[in-house]
Amino acid sequence: MRVGKTTVGRLVADRLDLPFFDCDAQIEEITGRTSREIARSDGVPALHALELSVLLTALEQAPAVIAAAASVVDSPAGRDGIGCATCVWVDRVPDINALPGEDHRRSVDADERLERRRPVYRDLADFVLTGPGTPEEFTERVVEFLGDIS
Repeated sequence: MRVGKTTVGRLVADRLDLPFFDCDAQIEEITGRTSREIARSDGVPALHALELSVLLTALEQAPAVIAAAASVVDSPAGRDGIGCATCVWVDRVPDINALPGEDHRRSVDADERLERRRPVYRDLADFVLTGPGTPEEFTERVVEFLGDIS
């Protein structure tokens, strides 16, 4: 959350003239509710099932740039889907100022999930974005990487 997936994803998609899919935005468009609202009302497992469904649908639209929800790696279908694509992992400290007016405190559960998922992210990632940098600098790094593999 709040590491730059959407910002960098949009910039990369624009640079490569590809469609961009933000799984959170897709969920809100489909349901009329935010991911947070769905988790509160329907439960986290229901949210994760929806996140996986949205990812798998987005992957069918390839080539595209997709900002996937973190939970999709908890499912074998999610890992398989990501494993068939080129995966960039944005491994950064969350920007707690990214969404003004919201509660930015990360829960202990969120930190534990990140640590549990970190090895999976590492295994799936073809390229890791880490360290300081602007969204534009990160975009350049991703575009260069993608140019090197094509």
